[in-house]
Amino acid sequence: MRAILIIIFVLLIAIFGLPYWFGMKAEDEYNNLIEAVSTSENLEIVSKSYKRGWLKSSAETTYSINQGEEIPVQLIEKDTIYHGPIPIGLLSKGRLNLKPVMAVIETKAEISTDAENQYAESINSLPPLDFETSLALNGHGTTIVSIPGIEKKLENGKTLKWSGLSGVTNFTPELTKVSSNINSSNIEIEDDTFRVRISGVDINSNLYYPTANYTNPLGDAEIRIEEFSSEDKEDSERNKVTLANLQLTASTNQNEGLLNHVHSLEFETLVVGGNSYGPGIYELELRNINKVAFEKIQKELNENQDTQQSTTSSEEIWAQIMKVLPQLLKDSPEIEITKLSIKTGEGELLGHAKIAAKGDDLNDPELAANPLFLLAAVSAELKLVVSKPLLENLLKDYKIEEITDEKKSKNEKLPDDKELQNLGMSKAQAEITQMVDQNILVIKEGNYEIQAAYRLGQIELNGQPLNLNSLLNL
Repeated sequence: MRAILIIIFVLLIAIFGLPYWFGMKAEDEYNNLIEAVSTSENLEIVSKSYKRGWLKSSAETTYSINQGEEIPVQLIEKDTIYHGPIPIGLLSKGRLNLKPVMAVIETKAEISTDAENQYAESINSLPPLDFETSLALNGHGTTIVSIPGIEKKLENGKTLKWSGLSGVTNFTPELTKVSSNINSSNIEIEDDTFRVRISGVDINSNLYYPTANYTNPLGDAEIRIEEFSSEDKEDSERNKVTLANLQLTASTNQNEGLLNHVHSLEFETLVVGGNSYGPGIYELELRNINKVAFEKIQKELNENQDTQQSTTSSEEIWAQIMKVLPQLLKDSPEIEITKLSIKTGEGELLGHAKIAAKGDDLNDPELAANPLFLLAAVSAELKLVVSKPLLENLLKDYKIEEITDEKKSKNEKLPDDKELQNLGMSKAQAEITQMVDQNILVIKEGNYEIQAAYRLGQIELNGQPLNLNSLLNL
C-alpha cells in the first residue's frame, strides 16, 4: 500500500510539478525568442508583460515598426503559453498533445497605426495574425502561420479583397537558422477607376544568422508571383500592366569575412500599354565584399536616409563613407550584371556590366585614402545590344510621354493617336541618328550597340576615348 502511495505521489509531482518547472524554462525561452525576433526583424520592443501560471502563462508584447519618416506602425502580440512537457493546459480547449515539448505558444497579433495617412485605413483593416509555435525540449521550434481572408470597403470607394495567408516556419535556438514557406493566393484592391491584383504568392527562405545581432543574413530566399496586374478602367489599354510568372531569388554566403551575393529577377511575360515583353532575366553578383566595411556604410546610410540633411551634414556623411571605402576596396570587390536579357516581338535587349577594384594597389593607407587614387584603382565595363525596332519603339513611347506632358503643361490640345505616334517616332529616330553620329551608338548586325570602359581614369566609348565636349552637347 505504501509503495502504491509513493508511486501516486511521484506521478502527481510529475503531472503537476513538472509543468511549473517547465513554465519557468518556457519564460526564459520566450524572452529569448522575442528579443531575437525584434533584433532580426529590426523591431523595437515598446512594452512587454508576462504572467506565469501553473499550467499556462500569458504575455503581451508591443513592437514598434518605425523606419525613419515612414508610417509609424505598432504590432501588438498577445500570447498564451501552455507549459510542457505535456501541455495539459490545452485540454481546456479540447486538445490533447502527447508529444513532449518545452511549451506550445498560441499567438494573436494585431497591426495598427495612429497616423493620418492614405494607407492608415488599409493597415488598420488587416485581420489578426494567428500563430501556433511548438517549442521542442532542445530549443528548436516550429511556427504555423495563419491569417484569415478579408473583404472590406475602404474609404474613397475602394474595396480590399484578400484571401489570407498561411505557412510554416522552422527555427533553431536563438533563431540562428530560420526556414520558411509562406503563401497567399490572391489580393485585390479596386474602385471605380482602377484595379490592382496580385495572385499566387509563394515565399521560401533558408536563412542563417551566425551570431546575435547579425546583419545581412546568409542563405537563400525565393519569391514567386504568378500574376501582377494593374489597370486604369478609364483607359484600359495604355495604362494596363500585366506581369506573369515573376521569380526573385537571392543567395548570400560568407568566406573569411567577405560576403558573396547573387540575386536575380525572371519573368515570363510583361505587357505594358499593349506592348509585350518576355521572357526576361536579370542577374547581379557581388563578390569579395568586406563585411565590416559594408555594414559601416549601411549603418551610415540607414541612419540618415529619411532625414532632411543640410549640405554640411551630407558632406559629413560622405566624409565618413570615404574613410571606409579603402577598407571596402582592399579585398578587390566586384559587382557584375552577369545576365540581362529581354525578348520581345521586335527583337532582344542584351546587356552586361562590371565594376571591379584592384585591391593590391590599396595597401598603402595614405594612398588608399586619396579619392583620386581610389578612382584609379577601379575599373568598369558596360555593353548593351538592342535591336533597331525595339530601341526605336522604346524611345518613341518615351517621346510620346514628353510630348503629352508638354502639351498638358501648356493647356494645349493633344494630337490624335496616329499623329502622336508619328511625332513620337520622328523625334525618336532623330535622337538615335544624333547618338550614332556622336559615336554613342554603333550599328552592328542590324542592332544598336554601346560599349563603354573605364580604366586608370580614362573612359572609352565604343573603342574611342570619350569626347566630353560631345557628351555635354547631347
